[in-house]
Amino acid sequence: MAIGILATGSYLPDQVVTNDDLARTVDTTDAWVTSRTGIRQRRRAAPDQTTSDLGHLAAAAALRNGGLTADQVDALVVATSSPDRIQPSTACHIHAKLGLTQVPAFDVGAVCSGFVYAAATAAGLMGSFPQHRRVMVVGCETYSRILDYEDRGTCVFFGDGAGAAVLGHVPDGYGVLGCDLIADSTQLDVVGVPAGGATEPADARTVRERRHYFHMDGRRVWNFATQAVPRVVKGALTAAGLDVGDVDVLVTHQANARLIEECAARSGIPLDRIPTTVERYGNTAAASVPITLAEAHAAGRLRRGDVVVLAAVGGGMTAGALVLRWY
Repeated sequence: MAIGILATGSYLPDQVVTNDDLARTVDTTDAWVTSRTGIRQRRRAAPDQTTSDLGHLAAAAALRNGGLTADQVDALVVATSSPDRIQPSTACHIHAKLGLTQVPAFDVGAVCSGFVYAAATAAGLMGSFPQHRRVMVVGCETYSRILDYEDRGTCVFFGDGAGAAVLGHVPDGYGVLGCDLIADSTQLDVVGVPAGGATEPADARTVRERRHYFHMDGRRVWNFATQAVPRVVKGALTAAGLDVGDVDVLVTHQANARLIEECAARSGIPLDRIPTTVERYGNTAAASVPITLAEAHAAGRLRRGDVVVLAAVGGGMTAGALVLRWY
């Protein structure tokens, strides 16, 4: 049988942070942020919540929504760029919280493209090794822990949250039809957290120079994304034997509303086929695609037989798209 999505779920922390809230500590205004990004608010994890806590709650919601139990999960793949720790993996933390048996669990690192990469990896695992009948895929982030709230160019964009999907077998003709993943390592410096790893271990200098915070060159992100997203969408559709006119729903990375609009125009996909959550949650990085997918699913926007495309762009730089016929 084919491999498709059986269930979705999401979790957003309770605390709402508005543009006016940010304007109290950084040089910005609600009008500036809204006009340039479309973002009006975002969520922030509670002080005692970790990335794996958010991921666990999203995964639990997906199981509940699909009428499934943890003992029916045969593997766990997690996408995050704000992990609980450098090691062990955030996937193993979620594994413990879900109470999984000794099934494999691992992280995939592709920043905001992470969920698409992770879903493609999960589908490949299932296709190659039949003992993996159901795989939980989670995208989860707590960017509030790595943002510099003195940097208007980053802190206004991001929020915390998690989304999840359970992949499993569906009838032939449904499920994953095509995929396209790319990376351009000539642009390693466009986004990232410079310090804290083996290249720049934590010391007084790295802390003083604020190198443990997330950094981003917004203009270069825009230039890459507006070329890469249409490219991978077209590539995945071609692999599926389809065209942009066949797309019923495009669930794309929620970086900011203006970027979504530009990528839609360049891809040739009408905006009314693109659900958005960016205005309420901001950019939740690897969590943005599964959060938006889960909300679209819950709202009844995804109907059996629809051609659904998941697409994202992230640091590295990376981009990916996955085409499914919804079941």
